[in-house]
Amino acid sequence: MNFWFIGLLIVAVALILGPIAMLRPNPAQKRKEQLRKHASEQGIRFTMRRLPALKTNMEAPPVVPVYFLPPPVNAQFQDDWILMRTEYEHEGNFYREWDWQGGVRPSEAICKTLKASLPDLPLSVPAIAQGKSGSCIFWREIEGEVELAKLISLLRALDAQLNRVA
Repeated sequence: MNFWFIGLLIVAVALILGPIAMLRPNPAQKRKEQLRKHASEQGIRFTMRRLPALKTNMEAPPVVPVYFLPPPVNAQFQDDWILMRTEYEHEGNFYREWDWQGGVRPSEAICKTLKASLPDLPLSVPAIAQGKSGSCIFWREIEGEVELAKLISLLRALDAQLNRVA
């Protein structure tokens, strides 16, 4: 009789505590939460967006974390531009494997800033954009705070250029 009672008690406790334990974030989720909190403390916002489709994509692109600085309230904008990392280098690309999506291009000052920064970006950055949504970097959050600091400095540089143009 004691054996069945103890067994039933263990099962009941497992049924109660199991789902509660599953709700706790795992270490990867905690790390991403810390990155997002660190960015937020520096005025950087966070959202999730779907990447634009490349011409070579056969499937819908994934949803990716985006770190961004919102645009100034009184800024006037041209259309959004987006620079994406392709799977290959080509002489027709903007810089190595980086190529423009759509027909909109940024100012020469922004292009200069981008060319100086692109070699240092990790492979986990698939796109950079700017326009009505502000200055945005799509980042898969594989690296840590050192890379985040580089991305934040690039966002600030792009935002400064946007404010000069606006």
